[in-house]
Amino acid sequence: MKIKQTLLAVTLLFGTIFSANAQTNLKIATIAPSRSIWDIESKKLSQEWSRITNGQVKMQFMNATAMGGETGVVSKLNAVRPGQKAPIDGAVFTNIGISALAPETNIFTLCAPFLFRDQEEIDLIYETFKPQISKALSEKGYVLIGKFIVGWAYFYTKKPVHTNDDLKNQKLSVSGMGLSTLSDTFKAAGFKTEDVPSNKLLQSMKTPGGVEGFYTIPMYAYAGQYYKELPYILNVPLCPIICSFIINEKTWNSFTEDQRNQMIESVQKCETAFVEEQKNADKEYLDLCVEGGCTLITLTLDEYKAMEESLRKDAQAMTKTGMLDEKFYSDIQEVLKKHRGE
Repeated sequence: MKIKQTLLAVTLLFGTIFSANAQTNLKIATIAPSRSIWDIESKKLSQEWSRITNGQVKMQFMNATAMGGETGVVSKLNAVRPGQKAPIDGAVFTNIGISALAPETNIFTLCAPFLFRDQEEIDLIYETFKPQISKALSEKGYVLIGKFIVGWAYFYTKKPVHTNDDLKNQKLSVSGMGLSTLSDTFKAAGFKTEDVPSNKLLQSMKTPGGVEGFYTIPMYAYAGQYYKELPYILNVPLCPIICSFIINEKTWNSFTEDQRNQMIESVQKCETAFVEEQKNADKEYLDLCVEGGCTLITLTLDEYKAMEESLRKDAQAMTKTGMLDEKFYSDIQEVLKKHRGE
């Protein structure tokens, strides 16, 4: 009996050791373009997590486009059959993916035009409302690990823009990112929109009567050559493009508390480094667009104030469509007004 008990104890001991040293391969879908700053920082984070866990964690970043885009990735975050492991463990999503996974986050409200003025305000709102966003994601089985700002969106147009009416008099594409309901949201605020798939967007810009403007981060405007057809850039950062890093809750809880704390800390360091890189990237690609023939339209102080006020009223109209949550928007505004001393 003692021999059997000893053998059982040894078996359990070695089983525990092998289990602790077993490598966890995390498959993370990402929309980061290959060799971009974003892609480079992701690889650095992967190395850091491997170090923290003594090689236990290996992150494999997978291209979300090959999975059918963000909405396609959402289906792969869920197991095919109950009790099975999902095909992928997590994702780096824009608000499109987060909303598709957990509409209850009301995450699109953070995209309201002129909501934020700078990074400090983004951080304030994110930390203030992170608990309610995290709760909605947790109910879907996922943990919110961190956020990354990949750039600020600017309007690129065929004709110069100095007022909100100048924008409303040009046909805009806002649904090429795979979210047709966004067009309805803009229409509710008085904008003219046309639904054009992303793979046909450039051709539409070249066609008489086609798209006359859209908003995106400078890197994509330059990489997609859109700036050549839309030569005017409204030099006003419209809204930040926020990406969220989420991981399956069961997988996340398989790590020790100390490991999780260190992993979160490494993500926060990555976020800080990325903010500076993003600022430099926005300026670099704006400059490249100008060198390529674009004209930056810089508003006077009065024009800026009028544009800000007008777009904020438009945001209120957009909340009536349901895509932006009215209460969440109001709560955010209250926090920001207090922060600004208004």
